[in-house]
Amino acid sequence: MHTNRLSVLRLISRPLFLVAPAVLGVLAVTAPNASAQSPELLKKLNAPAVRVAEGSKSATRVFTAYLDLTKSPKPIGPEFNQTTIWPGMDGFAEVTKWAEANSVISKALLEVQNCQIFGVTYGTTGVDPKFVERGLIAEIGVGGDLTKLRFPYMRALESISAYVVAEMYRLCEAGSYDDAFKVGIAHLRVLRQACDGQMFEEKLAAMSLLSDAFSLHRDMLAIYGDKMAVESVRNLALKEYPFLRASENERLKRLALPEGDLAVADELIHSVFTSDGAVSDEKFAATFSGMQSVDQPLTSFGATKRWAKIAGVHGSLEASTLKLNAIYDDWWRRWRLPAYGPMISMPTVLSRTNPVKYAAVVLAVKDVDRLFEARRRLVAEYDGTVCSAGLVAYHREFNKWPDLILKAYTSDFPKRFNFDPYDKNYGPMEFESLGSKSRGIDTEYGRVTVTGCILYARNDDHTGNGASRHASGGKTDDFVLWPALRAISRGQVK
Repeated sequence: MHTNRLSVLRLISRPLFLVAPAVLGVLAVTAPNASAQSPELLKKLNAPAVRVAEGSKSATRVFTAYLDLTKSPKPIGPEFNQTTIWPGMDGFAEVTKWAEANSVISKALLEVQNCQIFGVTYGTTGVDPKFVERGLIAEIGVGGDLTKLRFPYMRALESISAYVVAEMYRLCEAGSYDDAFKVGIAHLRVLRQACDGQMFEEKLAAMSLLSDAFSLHRDMLAIYGDKMAVESVRNLALKEYPFLRASENERLKRLALPEGDLAVADELIHSVFTSDGAVSDEKFAATFSGMQSVDQPLTSFGATKRWAKIAGVHGSLEASTLKLNAIYDDWWRRWRLPAYGPMISMPTVLSRTNPVKYAAVVLAVKDVDRLFEARRRLVAEYDGTVCSAGLVAYHREFNKWPDLILKAYTSDFPKRFNFDPYDKNYGPMEFESLGSKSRGIDTEYGRVTVTGCILYARNDDHTGNGASRHASGGKTDDFVLWPALRAISRGQVK
């Protein structure tokens, strides 16, 4: 078992890596009760990156280029990001000028796309002061408060992602399709590196950026695919997308659970217990009442009283950490086992945990499903992009869509990438040839009419619903991956 490779200390503390971003934010209100990190903690967090040669890390070179990135035409945010930039937007001429002026970013991405890791340093010790000033850091124990974890460097990746989409559109509009997709592929690979961050929050953020980036590639394949050389599109489907990372496969099996929070959890969990392993009533109540009431400040007083009572019957330090470890081990195995195997259908350790005796544990790990949901969406976005490129290559060569997707296997894209992460039988995605007909699909962009063919995954209801409604990684409806609904809704696809 994997537990043999870890020290007893790490085993005891490990499960709190499962604290979700929202919970981590809640913990930030408990400053008096959580000690600041020690140099030993940062050493543990940085140990995986230290073992990798500097030349195999991309963060420093990417951040150095980012320092020269000029101000974007609009602030990066909900209204201006990689999913909102397109040639028909207001002010696209300024966006084009911005992209053209910042080729330093493209150059850096192309240089580091095959690095082993992204490699952001945790803490600020030894970090270039210019990086610290610009927020290109991962902060552990902000202001001496261990519970405050911040990853402001993710804002730089958001800006870089916006630049990449602007640059890809700029190049494609100029007819330089191969150059555009070279930059796009490099960007995907760097984001994949970032997905291996050691901390829960940064990992989820990177996975979301990568998922969105794949969706943008499908937009561009829909808009420009029939203008590209068939060899170029087929190269994307057969060689570029499938090798997102060396030895990666269609199920992203190399994508691991974050383990950096393990060491942080050790110091945090010990901070609410006395040296003899008993609950410190005052610290325990203040810490976990704050976690519970962060979104409802007016409940703080009642929550404190409740947690003070729970402290009296809560499990000891040893019992609590053992329970945390059992919950984590359960999730660790589930992450690596087939998604719909016999073990997955069994009750989790968390679901069998006494909610009063281990109330702090239950509160800390309740959001873990977000990791599994994010991975399913990312796998669907990834595989759907490979398949879509193959379908475009087929259409480019024969001037028609295949009536059966298997006709595009091998020659246009690897068959194994037609994999639906939502299918309990581990089968392919649903494919339908529309022939001369059209289909209306309800989406977040409104009702969209599609033609040609439809490729979609089942979503978390595990049932194909005929692609009448679309949701990206949703609980119900279908996850339509081709054609590119966003591009169609904008009128970018004729």
